[in-house]
Parts: sequence; C-alpha cells; structure tokens
Amino acid sequence: MENPGVRTLTSFLRQVRRNAPVNFSTLYEERRKGYGMVTRYIRYCLGHDLIIIVSERRTRGRYTSKEYALSKRGTRLLTLLEGNLDPSPTDRERSHRKLQ
Repeated sequence: MENPGVRTLTSFLRQVRRNAPVNFSTLYEERRKGYGMVTRYIRYCLGHDLIIIVSERRTRGRYTSKEYALSKRGTRLLTLLEGNLDPSPTDRERSHRKLQ
C-alpha cells in the first residue's frame, strides 16, 4: 500500500488507541470506510510496527478474530504527529500576520 496521508494515519492510530484492544469490525464501523480500506490500514500499520496483535481467537468463520493495540513505536509516532498537527498558529504565521 502507498503511504496513507498524515491526517488519515493519525486518525486511524487515534482510533486504535481509543478503542484498544480493537477488532476489525469495530474499526470498520467507526471509520465508515470499505472493508478493503480498513484492511489496507491494518496491513500498513502492522508492516511498519505501528500496531500489534494483542489476541487472536478462532471463531466460527474462516479467519481468526484478531484484536489490535498501538505498539510503542505507534504511540511515539502518534505523540509526535499530534504535537505537529496542533491547530494553533506557528511562530511564522504569527509574524506574517503582524506584517500585514
């Protein structure tokens, strides 16, 4: 998968942190995206060690039910991204407004 956008990745990681441990169905219902999109987000985050599989259960269906949570790396990245996505104006924007 191509890199998801920063805002999309941040909102996905927030959702995992808020609902941890979270399963695929909960992620799908909250995101209101297609199954394929949520699957790609999960695969991307697992591949980059941003989330981990907390538990895996055998259910009646063909696939196992997995629950996910943020990894230490995912937590650090989310903290970093939330700090950078702060809606307050930056020093540069403030100085630009003063000049106008």
